[in-house]
Amino acid sequence: MPRVRPVAWLLMLPAALILGLLGAAVSSMVAVSFSGAEGWLQYYERFLGDPTYLAYVWRSFRVALYATALTLLLGYPVAYVMTRATPGWRRIITFVLVLQFFSVNVTRIYSLILILGNNGVINRTLRDLDLTVAPVRMIYNELGVSIGLASAALPFAVFPIATVLGRIPPSLREMALTLGASRTRIFWKVIFPLSAPGLLASVTVVFLYSLGAFATPLLLGGGFVDLISVFAYEQAINLNAYGFAAAGALVTLALAFLAVYAANRAVERWVKLA
Repeated sequence: MPRVRPVAWLLMLPAALILGLLGAAVSSMVAVSFSGAEGWLQYYERFLGDPTYLAYVWRSFRVALYATALTLLLGYPVAYVMTRATPGWRRIITFVLVLQFFSVNVTRIYSLILILGNNGVINRTLRDLDLTVAPVRMIYNELGVSIGLASAALPFAVFPIATVLGRIPPSLREMALTLGASRTRIFWKVIFPLSAPGLLASVTVVFLYSLGAFATPLLLGGGFVDLISVFAYEQAINLNAYGFAAAGALVTLALAFLAVYAANRAVERWVKLA
């Protein structure tokens, strides 16, 4: 067994500190959620027994699914083009995605409001073309929140998919062409199934990111699309109900892990059958 050098342990120290901090935060949240004065399941019974609170969870999952589907719909073609483009174009696409990734979140959200708002660029264009009289409502609803989440999560979808697509040997495509397969058939029967690991990684990251987003649903939702993150903030900060906020967050976290596990198993079966 090769010996690990001391410098390797030093390189792992920052990651260990971050994981330790995360573990301490989750542990404290679990402890607070079971600290009800009327019983250790008090907060969970209150949360799970009220449809009003459960609506936060279902709405969060629904919006996260919308955002994930939209992100993949936009991100997969970009990742595919990156793997087929020249090095120059690949660098340009990467630069744009990295620039978007490191842009200020609030600035990006307000930019979307200027584009999607009732008096935004899209609605003004539609009115100028006499395609609509009343403005099309694209913010302060689930559509606007999904668009905002998708715009922020796009790099999380593109890079994992592009990495996996880049590792597919070009000889597979060439052999399929030699055997008479069309490009469409090659994509759906060869390229797409082989890109499943990257697709699954993208789905997992984008879904969890969208599920836990706070600023985007708060600003683009305008109080009409309150997700579980907004619920937790209101309960913990505004109402000082830390235990109840922790219970709601942990219920959502457990359901998210179950959803990710089910998605992993479904993709594994699909890859075996493909």
